[in-house]
Amino acid sequence: MRHLIPSLCLALLLAETACSAPHAVKQNDSDARQKNAATRQRAENAYNELDGFGTTTTTAAKSAANTPTAFNTSAATTSQKVAAAKAEVTETYADAAALQEIGQPVIAVSPNLSLKDGTPDISAESPYSKTTAEAINSYLTKKNYEVKSVDGQAELNNILQMQNDIANTEDDLSYLASVALDADIYIKYTPEVTNDEVSVEISAYETSTSRLLGSQSAVVRNNGHTSKININSNIGSAVRKAMPGLEQKILGYWKMDLAKGTQYKVVANIKGEYSDSQTEDLHDAIMKGLKSNFNSVKVNVMTAKTLDFVIYANPLKYKDSQDVYTKIRQIFKPIAETKKNNITRKLILMELN
Repeated sequence: MRHLIPSLCLALLLAETACSAPHAVKQNDSDARQKNAATRQRAENAYNELDGFGTTTTTAAKSAANTPTAFNTSAATTSQKVAAAKAEVTETYADAAALQEIGQPVIAVSPNLSLKDGTPDISAESPYSKTTAEAINSYLTKKNYEVKSVDGQAELNNILQMQNDIANTEDDLSYLASVALDADIYIKYTPEVTNDEVSVEISAYETSTSRLLGSQSAVVRNNGHTSKININSNIGSAVRKAMPGLEQKILGYWKMDLAKGTQYKVVANIKGEYSDSQTEDLHDAIMKGLKSNFNSVKVNVMTAKTLDFVIYANPLKYKDSQDVYTKIRQIFKPIAETKKNNITRKLILMELN
């Protein structure tokens, strides 16, 4: 009997251990599930707080009208900030839509024009000028740019007329060409061909002020080729090497400039007779009126007889050059009589009497 007691105790101990093990596992599983449930609940509460922030703030702001405590005053202020943020976002999207509608810049590709007997002349251009222009045009059109170029006598006559209408622009006929062709940017190019290499230098300018935006050059080995086909092919290769870098400079300018507004060049010829003091008063009144109604105004030339300036207009308020001219006329009306000589896409020519 005494030998059976230890065996019986051992059996009871093993049975208790076997019974308690499943219970411990169940207890651990239960604790884990409770912890997971608590974690999910906290996450859901946090999400609901974030999702309902605007509603909660709005409710608090409404109650502030009846209970003007410090807490409710703070809630009302928060509500106003939220509303202002929403309005700012709406305006930003509106501006983005307007800028999207404006699209890419219109680009004019022009040779280095010169005057001969008072008329524009391209006879002195490089014999490879046309090939270079065609390569530049091809690159730009493949990128879906609207490209303008001087193709005939009609364009040359328009350039000459612009020379007569716009002051202090006699030296850069490429600039006049871009104005006449209604371009935002104009490109000038210089090809050079030797036995060893073919090179091109391409420069981009802002039309309204003729400001240099950037230049890019590229060189291709010629290996002594003299045939027209090989040289033209090398010129095309050089242009394709140079244009991507120049395009990036153009787009950098375009995006930055659009943030300031759409550009319009305005040239006003003063026909009336004014003393020096009256002229200065006229200039001051004009610039004050323009700056208070448009995003920005940049003066190119201001003399007793000529006003040449660039207007940066909000594209949401002024859809085109006619809208801009109508506003300018309203601004000038108390000061002087106005007469519209010519309006194109980006240029306004007018007189003041």
